[in-house]
Amino acid sequence: MLIDVVDMARTSAFAAILLAAGCASGMTTADCASADWTAIGLEDGRTGARPKLFDQRRKACEDAGASVDLAAYSAAREQGLKIYCTTQGGFNAGRDGAEYSGLCRGDDEMQFLESFALGAKLRVLTEAREAAVQDYEAAIADLDQHNYLLRVSEKRYAKPSISNEDREHERQDADFRRREIDRIENRLPHMLDEIENARAALESYRIELLSMGLEI
Repeated sequence: MLIDVVDMARTSAFAAILLAAGCASGMTTADCASADWTAIGLEDGRTGARPKLFDQRRKACEDAGASVDLAAYSAAREQGLKIYCTTQGGFNAGRDGAEYSGLCRGDDEMQFLESFALGAKLRVLTEAREAAVQDYEAAIADLDQHNYLLRVSEKRYAKPSISNEDREHERQDADFRRREIDRIENRLPHMLDEIENARAALESYRIELLSMGLEI
């Protein structure tokens, strides 16, 4: 029987903290003594963590003079893998950009990899929409900047006390700003089309995934 999902969610945060401690700064004797190896094993299995992560934590505990509960960890990890090596587990891994380390076997691996590809495609489409929006926002920011600097150049150009050399410099700068403003303004409609196309592609794919029974 799978370990209760509620318990899994409740202990995930602790397992993440412990993982960070083991990888970043080393686990202390107190960390190891209080560790819930069942929770850690479940989380490692559920997220498809490589076995070497446990080896790193075990070494950290041994170096701190403490032992680990390998039996509890291993049993819970197997239960976690039953959650990971599923259609939804594969989809989640692909969607989140996780690496697959070959932890699933047989038919479980086949369904995992198929859904992993579906999740990876969702990630690509999501990032494409975000990139289109970011490009548009960057263009708007550039447009605002050029408009501001154009006003600055025009004000300086209009000063009676400005030298001929400086006036020519401001004229050239103003001409440059106007060209850039025209260029950006001409691009904006196309960029809006790209945002809409990316949004439509993402929404269509999300609907397709939902029709397949996947939680996205």
